[in-house]
Amino acid sequence: MKKIFKYILLGAVVIGSSSCKKYLDINTNPNSLTSATPALVLPQAIVGAASISVSFNTSLADFSGARANAGGFGGFGSIVTYDFGTGDYAGLWTSTYDNANDFEYIIKETESTSSEAYSTGIARIMKAFAFERLVNQYNDVPYSDALKGAASLQPKYDKGPDVYKACIVDLNKAIADITAAQALASTNKVSASADPMFKGDMNLWKKFANTVKLRMLIKMAGVSTLATEAKTAISGINTTIGFLTTDAIVNPSYIKTDRPNPVYNALGFTSSGTNTTTSRIPTKWIYSFYSGAKLSDNYRGAVIYRGFPSSIQNQLGDESTGVPAASSAGSAWITGNNATDVLGVVKGPTQGTPVLLATESNFLLAEAYARGYLTGNAETAFKEGIKQSFTYLYKTVANTVDPLKNVTADVDAYLTENIGSPLANFSLATTLEEKIEAIITQK
Repeated sequence: MKKIFKYILLGAVVIGSSSCKKYLDINTNPNSLTSATPALVLPQAIVGAASISVSFNTSLADFSGARANAGGFGGFGSIVTYDFGTGDYAGLWTSTYDNANDFEYIIKETESTSSEAYSTGIARIMKAFAFERLVNQYNDVPYSDALKGAASLQPKYDKGPDVYKACIVDLNKAIADITAAQALASTNKVSASADPMFKGDMNLWKKFANTVKLRMLIKMAGVSTLATEAKTAISGINTTIGFLTTDAIVNPSYIKTDRPNPVYNALGFTSSGTNTTTSRIPTKWIYSFYSGAKLSDNYRGAVIYRGFPSSIQNQLGDESTGVPAASSAGSAWITGNNATDVLGVVKGPTQGTPVLLATESNFLLAEAYARGYLTGNAETAFKEGIKQSFTYLYKTVANTVDPLKNVTADVDAYLTENIGSPLANFSLATTLEEKIEAIITQK
């Protein structure tokens, strides 16, 4: 009898423990998703890619010469010593792979369903875009053995050029698949709400893919061992698809209070109105392209820099007592306060996030034309690049040009003010070296 009672009691404990695990586990959040459909993953992955763009821009701004340390700050470490460790800029690595994994998931879930060709194509383009940026920053990266989860915990590194080539294959496939799907009535459209960059316009997605591919191939053409292959690939680009003539900007309806735009958050203010960039100010070098030392640019300078033409500046690495502190009114890259809708790079908390601007697209074309990779007028593309730069900087948070600004008139005035400089007036650049210097300067 005692044995029977013991087994009954043991059974009750087993059943009870099982019930507690199922019904009383306070560590399980019933509101937390354990899976998601591609339709839900795609928009947030595009938003994530845009946010990473901001991280790349701000993380590399010191090395590009765009900004320097402000007075009262020290300990900049590898920024000035170049003594890099494994932890330096690791966030760019992890966030990009996390983002690429989202696009890989979409590809795997949709590529076998022909009606989902648009979603597959977008994901394939954005995955290639993610790896292009990784190679640009790190060179050799895991690719062929990456994004496999537990199946590949120590993925091998692929050579940068090989990753580039694989990405170009993906871009070509995405363009071809989207084009084929556009002829089929059965293809499921991507709604505007599911596409925070191009609102479901697949022609713009193809232009975006073409532009990213051109950017990669121009870089490859500059490497002697890759030049012939790259030039052949450039000549084979389907130019009837075109390249970006409008800005690739992501805006999932940013809100100042709890979801502010990451550009605003990184270079302007926090949601509560705190200045986020007190340790950095513009460099004397970058400022020289606006102040008259190299070029005069009162138009763009006035909307980019706080206090222009007398903005606070420094030389990176100068930590002497004479270095000025950042303005208490706000960062050097926003001309208003935390509640304003202003022009420039940092416009306001609800602005869109740039991923690839039409100005860069035109300068890529100018370089391709100047080098003879494609047939076209380099000077026309160059001037259009300048115009598109003015256009973007003159836009408000609503992504429309301020009605008080005249882009064409200001571009003409800018070119006139720099009438003797080939860095602004392309016709004065007579050698290829001068032309490329002008293009890179304006880019």
